[in-house]
Amino acid sequence: MLVGGLPRGDVATPGATTAPATLPPAPAAAATSPASASLGNDSEIVSVVQELASSVVTVVTRSQAGRVGSGSGFVVDAQRGYVITNEHVVADPNGTSVGASFEIIFPDNRRVTAKLIGRDRDTDVAVLEVGAQSVKPLVLGNSDDAPIGARVIAIGSALGDFRNSVTVGVLSGKGRRLQSDSDPNIFLEDLIQTDAAISPGNSGGPLILAASRQVIGMNTLVIRVRGSEGLGFAVSSNTVRQIADELIKNGKVERGRIGILYQSLSAREAASRGLPENTSGVLISEVVPGSAGASAGLRAGDIVLKVNDLQIDPEHPLLTIMLRYRPGDKVRLTVFRDGKEQSVELTLARPT
Repeated sequence: MLVGGLPRGDVATPGATTAPATLPPAPAAAATSPASASLGNDSEIVSVVQELASSVVTVVTRSQAGRVGSGSGFVVDAQRGYVITNEHVVADPNGTSVGASFEIIFPDNRRVTAKLIGRDRDTDVAVLEVGAQSVKPLVLGNSDDAPIGARVIAIGSALGDFRNSVTVGVLSGKGRRLQSDSDPNIFLEDLIQTDAAISPGNSGGPLILAASRQVIGMNTLVIRVRGSEGLGFAVSSNTVRQIADELIKNGKVERGRIGILYQSLSAREAASRGLPENTSGVLISEVVPGSAGASAGLRAGDIVLKVNDLQIDPEHPLLTIMLRYRPGDKVRLTVFRDGKEQSVELTLARPT
């Protein structure tokens, strides 16, 4: 598994700043004609790129030691100058700190110093600020509405040198879960899979739904193993919007914690418990002592099916669902235990 950024050196952490406003909500899905949705319509691809590529940028990260790394990003608010990119693009190779300084290079070769607003390692999202810009901001669409098989366009600075490289493919899958290459303890959730070519340096660039001209994902990693092709992944636009909004407001994301270790419920495990094989949920492998889950009586072996009536499934993983909840929030879990469902209520705690 390869993360799409380019190497960086040791870096220091600047303080995050705050801003009052949020990003615009996802627009309603636009109706498309058969011609606009045609996989063979090359003029559509050209038109999308001509319209949107000016807002796709190169992000240069410099360490205190002078090492330089780069990735991609895109403008989502031109008036306030917000650029979204991957957290690992602004982080050092060890993922324990961030760059000492940042520079944004626009397609017309303008160079602008950027300020880090905030970053979130759990979702690989970061927000930079560059001041007001005369470009058309990209729109974050509703990734839940994007149909599998639809044509998508990836734009980014391949290898850091080939700026605004364009690749085209289809939306291959949604709701993917993969281990982060930069931190083995982090699993990225709700990823969008695509066969559009993604190279080192493309990290942080947009994955655009051609028919709507809206961003449905932020390119983040590619799997390259023997015999595999076309396994690129992007953070879903719904996750990007939610995390970016909180970073803009607070400079950080503080999540409420249940305090469990878990794995996705397999068909075999579901069947062994008397559940239908297609049952979605998570199987608790360990409950952290002293956690909210322990106080509420959760046990290893419990199967969590829902959070506040929202079903846990591949397109709505538990970690993604929990992004919306903060310490002190009360949630109700639907738990399958001893052959029957029951409700468990708990108050989420702060990370320890």
